[in-house]
Amino acid sequence: MKEQAKEKVNKLVERFRYKWIKYKYWIYCIILTSAVISIIYYVHPNECPENARYILSAISQGLAAILALVFTITLVVAQMTRRYTAMDKIIFRRETKFLMIFFGIGIIAPLLVLEFGFWKWGVPLSIAIASFCVFSLLPFLKGVNSVLKYDIGIVNLDEEIMEAIELGRKPRLSKIRELNEVGESAIKESREDVISLISRVLSRVGMKSAEKKLWYVTLQVVYALKNIGLKSVENGFKYNSTRGIVDGLKFIARKTLKEIEVSGDFKDAVIVEVLKGLSDIGVKAAEKGLEAIIKDVAGHLTYVGRESGNKEALIGLWCLGAAVTKYIPGYVVEVIVIRNIKELEEIISGDWLQLAERCCMDYYPDLDLKDAFEEFKRINNR
Repeated sequence: MKEQAKEKVNKLVERFRYKWIKYKYWIYCIILTSAVISIIYYVHPNECPENARYILSAISQGLAAILALVFTITLVVAQMTRRYTAMDKIIFRRETKFLMIFFGIGIIAPLLVLEFGFWKWGVPLSIAIASFCVFSLLPFLKGVNSVLKYDIGIVNLDEEIMEAIELGRKPRLSKIRELNEVGESAIKESREDVISLISRVLSRVGMKSAEKKLWYVTLQVVYALKNIGLKSVENGFKYNSTRGIVDGLKFIARKTLKEIEVSGDFKDAVIVEVLKGLSDIGVKAAEKGLEAIIKDVAGHLTYVGRESGNKEALIGLWCLGAAVTKYIPGYVVEVIVIRNIKELEEIISGDWLQLAERCCMDYYPDLDLKDAFEEFKRINNR
């Protein structure tokens, strides 16, 4: 019951965090507008007809100019995306319609006040509406940026990279770095849906580049997946989004192993970095108590180690076992990790225990896993 209650609380916290990040700029806008309304309420504006006419005329013209400028820029940006659906995603969003209505009211209301002379309440109302319109530009532009970055940008980057790879050319690495940056931005905004999309895109790019033997590109993709995976787990992202990342690393390793003709160069480096990435994500997941991710990582380390015969898989499993022992006491490490270690020890010959212990201390010095490693070793030898 306690675990279920804790899970419900965590889900509520995650949902609240996502909603807060999504709507916080609109909340700021409402707070600032409320402050302006409070000032108007306690400090009445000058109701001299001449001053009122000037203020109302300036508000109407200013808002009209801002509206024209913002939407002109937005239209140009939408056309630059080179996508036919850009107009639907940017111009005809709910937020855009809402903003257009308020700007329309803000432009027309002062004209009506000028026409009918409702100075007492017309001027304060016009100022309040104008304030909201101006302050709402920040969340509106933030929303446009999100659409360009996540809904359109990822698709464009995917197409550009895949087109270059299909033609046998090495794509510009800046495109992969840009995908990595978009992923980092999505993590900050708690956009797990975007992380899932980026993991699929990077996985596809990594496998295709391995197929075309563009190993340096594959290596950069592995670095990007590892970075996004670590930051996803660090931010407490749950199973669905992070699973795509660890699965992607496994798929890239499988494709790389299939395409390898001789060892050496970047091909071996890809396998090593995949194993290191899985190990890092698994240890971080243990630190955060994300058991489902630990299970996937252990299975993927075993698979890649079995297929490649690389000792880094065993080292990764030992580090994972130590982290699980330290951060999730009582967790069934025998079933998840020890079984995998014993399976790999039958394939990868040699005594790697001392090397694994040394690497574990070197790879994760901040976690102080020495005592946990000894305890895990004791459990493994039972």
